[in-house]
Amino acid sequence: MSKKEKTTKAADSECFQEKWEPVFRPETRKNKDLERLRVRCPGVYSDFIAGRIGSLRAALELVELRPERTRVQKLKNSWKKASPKERQEFATWLTLAGDIALPTQDSHSAFSNAPIANGRYLLPQTISRMEAIMTAQGMTPADVMQDMGFGANDRTLLRAMARKTCLRLKVIEALARWLRSHEADALTL
Repeated sequence: MSKKEKTTKAADSECFQEKWEPVFRPETRKNKDLERLRVRCPGVYSDFIAGRIGSLRAALELVELRPERTRVQKLKNSWKKASPKERQEFATWLTLAGDIALPTQDSHSAFSNAPIANGRYLLPQTISRMEAIMTAQGMTPADVMQDMGFGANDRTLLRAMARKTCLRLKVIEALARWLRSHEADALTL
């Protein structure tokens, strides 16, 4: 085989692979949205691929495949991404602007002294309070158990939150102290 034939054959095989090899795309929401956009609105899809539309969300909102986010949704998203310092600056700005008054320790103490369990089972309000604190601080149930002085491998809190199983009374008492201290920290931030 001559040198010219080898290069031609190599070029043909490369073209064949590029042209006929299927592209693997994992099943993600973004890929599903891209496919919906490509099938339903090919013109907008080509504008998005060419870069004339800045984001996939903007393209989907343009053709009404995804509703536009409200200002509250955008604010919640920004709040989740903000650092504690940025949250404190925002809260200070709100109170200085006179738009709202942040809750004081007195108004929050009634909620802090509320029972957290019915017998040995956590109340749904307690679970939601814990999830809010854990999300804000990036903690897992194992981190909470370790923070309360139990072993990090102790999965009883995780089971109590997920499967509504019972807890030892020592864990419930420690959890009540943990909730009070972390909710007080959230108010002072």
